[in-house]
Amino acid sequence: MKWPWSNKKSMEEAKPAPAQRPRKEHETSTILTGDATEDSRSLQILLDTIAAVTANIDLDTVLSDIVDRSLQVTSAERAILLLGDQPDELTVRIAQDREGRTLTGDLQWSRSLVRRCLEEGLAVRSVVQSDQEALELGQSVYDLKLRAVMCAPMRARNRTVGVIYVDSRAVRREFSARDLALFGAISAQLAISVENARLHADSLEKAKLQKDVEIARRIQQHLLPPVPKDVVGAQIALRYVAAEQASGDTYDLVAMRDGRFALMIGDVTGHGVGAALLTHAVQAALRSYLELIDDVATIVTRINQRLVAGVETGNFMSLLLAIVDPRQGTLKYVNAGHPGMMVAQRNGVTVLEKTGMVLGVVGDQVYHESPVVRLEAGDVLFVHTDGVDEAMSKQREVFGVERLQQVLSRARGRTADEVLTAVEDALWQHVGDGAVEDDFTMIAVKLS
Repeated sequence: MKWPWSNKKSMEEAKPAPAQRPRKEHETSTILTGDATEDSRSLQILLDTIAAVTANIDLDTVLSDIVDRSLQVTSAERAILLLGDQPDELTVRIAQDREGRTLTGDLQWSRSLVRRCLEEGLAVRSVVQSDQEALELGQSVYDLKLRAVMCAPMRARNRTVGVIYVDSRAVRREFSARDLALFGAISAQLAISVENARLHADSLEKAKLQKDVEIARRIQQHLLPPVPKDVVGAQIALRYVAAEQASGDTYDLVAMRDGRFALMIGDVTGHGVGAALLTHAVQAALRSYLELIDDVATIVTRINQRLVAGVETGNFMSLLLAIVDPRQGTLKYVNAGHPGMMVAQRNGVTVLEKTGMVLGVVGDQVYHESPVVRLEAGDVLFVHTDGVDEAMSKQREVFGVERLQQVLSRARGRTADEVLTAVEDALWQHVGDGAVEDDFTMIAVKLS
């Protein structure tokens, strides 16, 4: 037979002839028919289904049970569980026949009926009595010789999570109005079970992630270096606060020969486990280089090359590396896109300029160290991450560099630890009862 379409377009697009539409019904039907035996059986099926699916919160088990019970309730030949809420974006999660065999390959179903089910949000059925009616329901219905088709939307918490679809080729099998009503009632309960199982799976994944983050936090706390107490000619104090359990801030304080020490502070984009791992990779590289090289420009250039080669594009890091000689009263540094070091002296607070761009962007970037900065006894060096000056009040006003300079100017005559306490007090007063949105780290060095 030659069909009137020659381009093999799906008959899903074919418009049904008004006089020959297949019989279709939806939820206006009722489970109760007046037949005491049938009504009792329907209610028992519904109660058994509710009891079975609510007793299980494993998503895969719930989905499999949905398909099994759909076949039992309808006596259909096939059942297909489709997840999604848009007709063109549905995915087959489980497909099974009456004997319990899994259906694979290129599955076909009445897409027009499923589309109608989703668009109307109702359980729908079609009893196909002729080839013409089959074609009106779609090429797939005709090709499969289907005689009865039914589907119901699965809706939970005001959203569609999928569709249950059943069909049969048996000539004598028709899905009745009672079948449709029962199928629709069951699908509503099954949708709730799917949503509960999904939420349970999400909570397990969240709990696992939180456990992983807690492990990362403990590792990070173990790896962060202690503040040295025996540096001749300098007091050193630290404040370290993570917005999450694992931080993207890093720092290091490394004693060098001739009484000098290296001070490093850095900030990786983002925070969390990934950022924490990257900070410690940089910290390990820094210590390795400092054993062989004391040229800060060369060290920072090499760290940048390692980051560009080994870190995913789009991730970068700001870093400030300084070498302080308390005995000689000198400081030299490289600042790769990090907030400027502040030096509080008798004549005021100076912000030292950046010397290069952030790390991890340009592989052949060469960094240069600053001119030597002269220091005197009583001077205070202050380094921090941007979580300090960018901390916001409830009115969304940042703490800011100027406010930070004012605090340092007033606190210059105190010990290094007292300087950080003054900054911290001012910071929390500014933030109020708002939340700190970013990690922050502060280090103060007071020359004696």
